[in-house]
Formats: sequence, C-alpha cells, structure tokens
Amino acid sequence: MGGKTWSRQEERLFWKIIVPQSPKAVKPSDRIHDWKVCAEIMQQEMGVNARRKYSKLMLFEHYFQNVQTGHKSPCAREFVVEHKRELGEFRKRRMLSDSIAEENPARAQQRMVTLMQRETARADL
Repeated sequence: MGGKTWSRQEERLFWKIIVPQSPKAVKPSDRIHDWKVCAEIMQQEMGVNARRKYSKLMLFEHYFQNVQTGHKSPCAREFVVEHKRELGEFRKRRMLSDSIAEENPARAQQRMVTLMQRETARADL
C-alpha cells in the first residue's frame, strides 16, 4: 500500500518544475538534473508545505506509476495528460525530422521550414 496522496500543490510543482529538468524531461537537452537533485529541489521548493521527505526513488516511482503503468494520482491527471501529449509531439517531430534528413537536402530544408511555420501558427492560436 502506498503513502498518502500527493496534494495539488505537490503535483503542480512536480510536473511543471521538477519533471521538465529531470531525467524524464521531454527534450533530452533539458535533462539537467538527476532524480537526487530533483528531490532536493522539490524539498526546498515545498518548504514548510512539504507533506513528506522527498527522495530520488520516490520521485522516480511517482513518475513511473503515473506515466508507465497508467495509474494516475488523483491530483495529477491533467499534468500527466499534458506531459504525455508533449512526449508524443516531441517523438513525432523527431521521427519526422529524421525522415526528412534522409531526403534531398534542399527539399528537406523546405519541409522543415514549412513544419516550423505550421507549429508556430498553431502556437499562436
């Protein structure tokens, strides 16, 4: 049996601040901290509102349970859905850019420009 449910504040901090700089960040270039450092940041940021002692294993397990097993913490649902969407979009872009790179360089460059324009237009909506 697990520990007490994470609060909304804990979930928001974990998914919006910790995960984007953790070993599970969407973009590999953003993976600047290991889980040990992430636990230290989480503990510091939660301060007096910390409901537990955060550890590297706890943070990894929390991520794994929510992303890999399909179990979603009650206060994390929207954050997990958003993270999975971002993961999917990143993988799709990476696969597309890999396939484009195998094409004629001039054509590949034009396709990348078009792709970036579309994504910029979507982001502006």
